[in-house]
Amino acid sequence: MDLSQFSQAQQEIIQDRSRFLQVIAAAGSGKTSTLVGVVQNELSQGTSGEEILVLSFTRKAAGEIRERIKTKTNIDSVRVHTFHAFCLRALITWHPDFKNRRPSILTSTEKNLFFREWFRKESDLIGGIPYELLIGGSALPSNFPQTWKSPLLEDYKNFKRKEGKLDLDDLVTMFLDSLETGGSWTEIPKRSLKRILVDEFQDTDPEQLRFLKLLSERSKILVVGDDSQSIYSFRGTDLSNFLDFPKMFQPCTRKFLNTNYRSLPKIVETSSIPISKNKNKIEKNVIAHRKGKALVSRIKIDKIQELFPSLGELYKRSGGELKILCRSNHRIREYLHAGVPPELLLTIHSAKGLEFHTVIVDLADGWNLRKDSPERIREEEHRVLYVALSRAKDCLIILGKKTGSGRETAEDLFFSYFKRELQLFKS
Repeated sequence: MDLSQFSQAQQEIIQDRSRFLQVIAAAGSGKTSTLVGVVQNELSQGTSGEEILVLSFTRKAAGEIRERIKTKTNIDSVRVHTFHAFCLRALITWHPDFKNRRPSILTSTEKNLFFREWFRKESDLIGGIPYELLIGGSALPSNFPQTWKSPLLEDYKNFKRKEGKLDLDDLVTMFLDSLETGGSWTEIPKRSLKRILVDEFQDTDPEQLRFLKLLSERSKILVVGDDSQSIYSFRGTDLSNFLDFPKMFQPCTRKFLNTNYRSLPKIVETSSIPISKNKNKIEKNVIAHRKGKALVSRIKIDKIQELFPSLGELYKRSGGELKILCRSNHRIREYLHAGVPPELLLTIHSAKGLEFHTVIVDLADGWNLRKDSPERIREEEHRVLYVALSRAKDCLIILGKKTGSGRETAEDLFFSYFKRELQLFKS
């Protein structure tokens, strides 16, 4: 295998034969190409494609990795899946009850319809809280009653039984329980998986961690991720899984990808500001590979229309590669109402993993932060802000309010982080 296309840090990771290996990969550091390189090297060492499992967080990312492996190796037998998809594939491939009778899976549309109808009928139980808030990324107040959860889950279980269907969580539970109890059919995946690679490990939930522990006796495991980009606690992810990986999987080697190939130096420096305020993190020194002067600035507005003159100038500078990143869908709707084209808008969570010439980070609305918010909430919001800032390649604009509300909001706090760093942008 020719390693000359990789950096020294990437080569060390690709050639590492540790039983457990954790890779800390900063934003824009080439983690996907490194993962593909690890697979290439594993195949060149005689491991078959069926003996390698790559787990990715989204179907889109899994598809990209699968395609890149096929392009580099001309081999399409490597198992590249999301975690839920792999559990489904394992059941229908090896489970005696499902090999000839594929389980009927509840679609996300069917599931969402059930929950919407349930919350509508049981509106008294939830005190008028909107359905979207109960299932979305917003945290409910700590004193908000949870009495609705048990009857909801019981009714949902009965609904699935009546429909004769399973959901994706059922598949995961079934597979993991079989692994744990030593079901005879699970000997096949235990025996056949020699190398497991997990992308975006900072987004791992307890079930995925349990999966790795159950297969760690016979498989070599590599996890790659960035604690600074852990932004999915509302889905049950726990940053401590990433921070404490070397304690849970011993002996563990930890390596770093600290070179940012995406962003110009001033953007790398600015992006690090919110993360520098966090205590719970892995220390890293991210270095920009590209040379040149970035445009990094601030804009203050009270109404979205005030952004338009600057937006036109920035759009031209970007060659059309510009995105406005918002913390909430509500804020995106305000932009749409003001006449901003939808193709220019993304939520920060939707932008994760993407990059753009010019990024405008809108600090208005949707931040999950109050004066009494615990440290873990504040630190996650800092990570959300970092993800937004680090999408920019050449131009980064931070958007704040021109006039204050008289009380400090998350928007005011975050905007203040950059007051000494950046000048106001003038179109």
